[in-house]
Amino acid sequence: MFDSSEVYRVPFRAGTATLIQLEPGEVIDGPASGMGMGDSKAWKVGAKSNWILFKPTEAHADTNLIVVTDRRRYAVELVTSDRGEAAVWSLNFTYPDTRSREAQAAAKKQLLAADRARSSAATSLHANEIYDMQGDTVLAPTSMWDDSRFTYFRYATTRDLPDINRVLPDGSEALVNSHVDGDTVVVHETAARFMLRLGKSVLGVRNNGYTPDGRFNTTGTTVPGTVRITKEHDQ
Repeated sequence: MFDSSEVYRVPFRAGTATLIQLEPGEVIDGPASGMGMGDSKAWKVGAKSNWILFKPTEAHADTNLIVVTDRRRYAVELVTSDRGEAAVWSLNFTYPDTRSREAQAAAKKQLLAADRARSSAATSLHANEIYDMQGDTVLAPTSMWDDSRFTYFRYATTRDLPDINRVLPDGSEALVNSHVDGDTVVVHETAARFMLRLGKSVLGVRNNGYTPDGRFNTTGTTVPGTVRITKEHDQ
């Protein structure tokens, strides 16, 4: 475990190399990084990216090594291994500060997910699902609703998404503004009628709960929570 106040003891033997592996993404060859060795003449040293490789050229080359990266400072004591003591061939670290950041990020992600879930639940409690559909059922969403502000078309993620147009009072069509959120197309408005088109397929959608002031018409004739689909085209 990395501790900036610790001096790490690394036993070595003549003829063996040692690798120090730093954290992924940490660099030793940056503009503000550097490395210094007490007795550099007794060692062959190579360093790049986040690793340092060194090998003694003399039998007794005890010294120290200071490494400054773009993230941390390391202090290493290089000592000849005692009789029966194994030489260190590779040294790496665990980083409490990184683990703490990752834990905080994971906790934040969970909080955001919980907020989205609560928001979704609140939206579903105030959703208008009173829609009729006529035309090519291949274009029909698996579910559809609006919250008096946006209209939501949920599809299986593997399906091609149709163009969604709002039907104007004169019968002409205007392409809506929308974005995709996961498996749902979110249209940035509500309307009395939509027309969905993909190739030669056409599906008409009527909002039976629509009112111009944005409030739901809960007395619509369609059963709330259901979508009726018929095969004939909506002309």
